[in-house]
Amino acid sequence: MSGLFDRRAAADASGAGAVAAGGSIAQAITGPGAIGLHIDHVGMLLPDACPPPESVDCPPNLTNLPFRAHIFVGRDEELGLLRSASAEPGRSLAHVLHGLGGIGKSTLAARLASAHGPADAPVWWITADSRAAIDAGLADLAAALRPSLVTLLPQEQLSEWGGRWLATHGGWLIVLDNVTSSADVTALLSRASTGRFLITSRRATGWQGIAEEVPLSVLSSQDAVGLFTEIHGEDPDAAELCEELGCLPLAVAQAAAYCRETDCAVRTYLDDLATSPAEMYAETHEDGDHERTVARVWHVTLDRLAAEPLAVRILLMLAWYAPDGIPRSLFTSLGSSLAVRRALGRLAAHSMITLSGDTVSVHRLVQAVSRTGADGDRHRSPEAVANARTAAVDALARALPEDVEDPSAWPVMRSLLPHVEALAELVPPEADTEAMAHLLTETGDYMLGVGVKVALRALDLLRRAEAGYVRHQGPEAERTLFARVRLAHATRMMKSVEEAAPFAEEVLADCTRILGPEHGVTLLAMGNMHRIASLQGEVERAQRLAESCVVGQIRLRGQDHPRTFAARRDTIAGLVLTGRAAQARDLCGELLADCVRVLGGEHPETLATRILDTQLTTLPDLPDSLIQPLAGVLRAVTGDGLVAALRAMEEKVRALGPEWFAQASPATEDEVSAAEHDLDTCRRVLGDDHVDTVAARFALLQVYLATRDERYGEAAEGLLTEVFSLMSENESAAALLSQMFEALSSVADEFSPPPNL
Repeated sequence: MSGLFDRRAAADASGAGAVAAGGSIAQAITGPGAIGLHIDHVGMLLPDACPPPESVDCPPNLTNLPFRAHIFVGRDEELGLLRSASAEPGRSLAHVLHGLGGIGKSTLAARLASAHGPADAPVWWITADSRAAIDAGLADLAAALRPSLVTLLPQEQLSEWGGRWLATHGGWLIVLDNVTSSADVTALLSRASTGRFLITSRRATGWQGIAEEVPLSVLSSQDAVGLFTEIHGEDPDAAELCEELGCLPLAVAQAAAYCRETDCAVRTYLDDLATSPAEMYAETHEDGDHERTVARVWHVTLDRLAAEPLAVRILLMLAWYAPDGIPRSLFTSLGSSLAVRRALGRLAAHSMITLSGDTVSVHRLVQAVSRTGADGDRHRSPEAVANARTAAVDALARALPEDVEDPSAWPVMRSLLPHVEALAELVPPEADTEAMAHLLTETGDYMLGVGVKVALRALDLLRRAEAGYVRHQGPEAERTLFARVRLAHATRMMKSVEEAAPFAEEVLADCTRILGPEHGVTLLAMGNMHRIASLQGEVERAQRLAESCVVGQIRLRGQDHPRTFAARRDTIAGLVLTGRAAQARDLCGELLADCVRVLGGEHPETLATRILDTQLTTLPDLPDSLIQPLAGVLRAVTGDGLVAALRAMEEKVRALGPEWFAQASPATEDEVSAAEHDLDTCRRVLGDDHVDTVAARFALLQVYLATRDERYGEAAEGLLTEVFSLMSENESAAALLSQMFEALSSVADEFSPPPNL
């Protein structure tokens, strides 16, 4: 007897074609000569009314594709992989397209499915977000293959019939769209030995041994603009909009359709996105699917993560950082290591983030939606978003090393820097907490010392840090004064001496009055003022300030502290400015020996002292009229006063004249080799754009020039080109460099400015 109907009471039957029924049934099927039974009557059915699946052929061109993806760009690599794939004997072919919601999984599946010809039948689309939906899709397939079954079998049996048909036929393509768990499709895939399954899912895990994975990422910038143009037409701001939307296909397509329907320029859309992000992320065009907006798509995913509140909390925190390279260690304070690891794993499994070693990446549009509060959204309420912002700031502040100037702390600071800068851009200044002010101050302090291009960005951070401390602690608090000292340092580096000097004087006076003359913060202010005095030509005052710094640092930190060595180096440079180059050279040798003994040969302070020693090597043989201006310029560069130093260098070089080359003793080959080695060491240890590496380039350039040898002309020009490249982001510095090198070429034709200036 067939097992396809519900048997409610025990009954027995024997013999060919026998039927036994206990209780009330609707139908019974025996095969050829089948008899349908009902409570009140007996009816005869034709033998083929409910044939076995094995005996049923597919009608030609049978398909139910919901759309055919006529507008389609990119994905050449993925399409090539899918089209060239072949199944192993005795197994169906199965691929899973997985990625973030809105990444284009269903569109790619539809594109591939629509390319199947008449011989590939059926091509069937099943919405597969639950087992019930999969069963319904298989039942619909059975009904399409054999319409008479609809009146004969309930849905459960139709689904079983459809599954048996797939298991006994080949040539078909089944799209299982939006699968939420691999467990929902495992049984179906395991039954089929031929045919092809194409699965789409946001789940990035659990597919091993079930289906070949095809992970999808966002479109390239070019393809994203192409998609926008296909829907909307050309717009000069399309590339900017696609970049803002992170090249996410769903977001780009919806923005293009919205702009086309409302006759809205892309610039207007960008402005609305900046001022009303919550509304725009939920917006679509008139005929669009309001359940397929970026905000709604990810809300569904967050609903699935609701049982893991920590996962949602972490996602909202991630929204305030740079999208890539986010240290996982930032989340350790949120729970046990196991809980945090599990929460991150769930986010990754749902394609909301990507885990790579010790870091996390998240799509920038996921971030934008996650930090946009929405009333009535239980995941992204304004309160939850604000709390996540505070938590993001606090986590970064806790992650700061104790001493950001210690070279051992630099790898950590490098990893944190992009996220601090992202926070500074995303958090409004009026929302800055004390933790934010601390974070900006320490980061700005680090930025001033590690690289020319990085230092250029420190000024705004330090201005904001000072304002935050004034608001929270008052203008005379120690932390406020420290932020002001670092701001004065940045101002000296980025602005003219005329602009930097009054502020530096004011900061030094305030620190001396409030903290005392030998406080560590006051000594930092004094060192900054020393450099400004040097640039202003106040050599006697500069030397007094440098000597006071040495005394203060020794009392505060001892003879062998790096800041004590730095103060001694300032004093040595000051001796050159006062015409005591020979004494400076002797003292620099002593300082270099002390640095090597205490700090090692590759500590930044050792390298800075070695560079000064190289600079001093050629100075004693120059005429007195040349020593002071040249040493002043070199000292300014070593002391980080880049813009002011370049201005001074341009003025002095113009005044030097051809006698500069005639009166200097040529540098030796050994001196050239030593200077080249120092630059290589600085590049390796400090980085290519560290301020001391820049100073090492100038020191080597000085040695090249002192050789008076044309063989070094090309190498010198290469150094100048590097310096221009490093300073290209600072227009005033680049302009001054150009003027200075033009002046240099006027007295030494063999050393011409870099090309294309």
